[in-house]
Amino acid sequence: MADSTLQPPRFIELRKHRRVMPPPGSLLSFSAIFQSGRLDGDSEGDGTILNLSPGGCMILSDIAVMIGQPYQLIIQSPSVLSPITIDSATVRWARTHEFGLKIVSIGPDQEERLLELFHRLRSIAS
Repeated sequence: MADSTLQPPRFIELRKHRRVMPPPGSLLSFSAIFQSGRLDGDSEGDGTILNLSPGGCMILSDIAVMIGQPYQLIIQSPSVLSPITIDSATVRWARTHEFGLKIVSIGPDQEERLLELFHRLRSIAS
């Protein structure tokens, strides 16, 4: 007999930031930051942004990347007039055709633009 007092497992959200879906046509270009003359994946490429937060993003791309590799990023979206540049973001996880980036370093003006984009997209989604 099943115990009706059992409750479903609880999940603890470990993410610092909520994710938002960018509008169609939101793209990311990336270029590897070389460390010690070593590169574990492709040195540059592009992809489609699947979700975005002030701390990172999820990318759909045919380009192979390696966990831990840092990249410089350029975010292009129909929601912004000019691209947003990110000085450094590190690959946190990678699967076939998808990977996650964590923003490590971004200039103050670019960070402000990224936050404006995030809040605009968040208010549209609500």
